[in-house]
Amino acid sequence: MPKKILIVDDDPDFRDSTRSVLEAQEYLVISAPKGEEGFKKARNEAPDAILLDVMIENDSAGLETAKKLRDDPSLSRIPVILLTGIRGAEQLLESYRPGENWPNVKAALEKPVDPGYLIKTIEKATS
Repeated sequence: MPKKILIVDDDPDFRDSTRSVLEAQEYLVISAPKGEEGFKKARNEAPDAILLDVMIENDSAGLETAKKLRDDPSLSRIPVILLTGIRGAEQLLESYRPGENWPNVKAALEKPVDPGYLIKTIEKATS
């Protein structure tokens, strides 16, 4: 059974191109343009992983969504991969201390994301 990936990003071009990359690898893809809609889809669809833009709607909406996912017992085990156009994504990830404060955040990737690296990151996060 293919794994289901939820993309939460306000850029329709990014959602569409990422959908194409993932569907070519036989992932099922659902998406949402905003954090609250993404949170609701996570509850309803139970994805295997979530690709979450850090700066959706405003500077903190993506991080607020990550916190809501982390704090919801039914969603806290879903791996989250943060996406950002901000340089220094690895430093962003370090600030979340995966395994401590943010056990659900598995990676932070800078946009544009290399498709092969994205697939490897998803595979690692969902294995």
